[in-house]
Amino acid sequence: MRELSVSLPVKAPSGFALAFLNTYVRDLVAGGDSRLPMRYALTQLAGLTLERDVTVRIEYIAKPGDAPAELDIAWETDASLFPSFKGTLHAKPSGKTRCTLTIVGSYGAPGGIAGQLFDAVLGVRIAQGTLEQLLAQFRDAIEDDYKKRTEYA
Repeated sequence: MRELSVSLPVKAPSGFALAFLNTYVRDLVAGGDSRLPMRYALTQLAGLTLERDVTVRIEYIAKPGDAPAELDIAWETDASLFPSFKGTLHAKPSGKTRCTLTIVGSYGAPGGIAGQLFDAVLGVRIAQGTLEQLLAQFRDAIEDDYKKRTEYA
């Protein structure tokens, strides 16, 4: 299993960010599963873009007391370059209307020994880049929604 962690600043309060993401992904539900496209551009290979739809599951986890809530996040793919992933999504306050969104989790390289070799050379960059792009997609959706809500308040 390989551990990954990606963080991005978000222009929205942490509680709003997590509640929004919980709803955002659940709104994509079709037959009990949320499907999101996972993309990664391999610029060193003539701009090749790898893309795969994955089934994303998110569960809101409330914490006791003043501890911030978090989202468990996981996805499954078929046997492909995008391995299954299981992790946690946190939003740490960094101001009254700002937070840092972080995904921390792990995946196992698919394909046995050959898959582990591929992962060591290229797969880990694909996984890291995919998480970065997913987190950027989440950030953009959170910020757009927060901005709309505060403009009309």
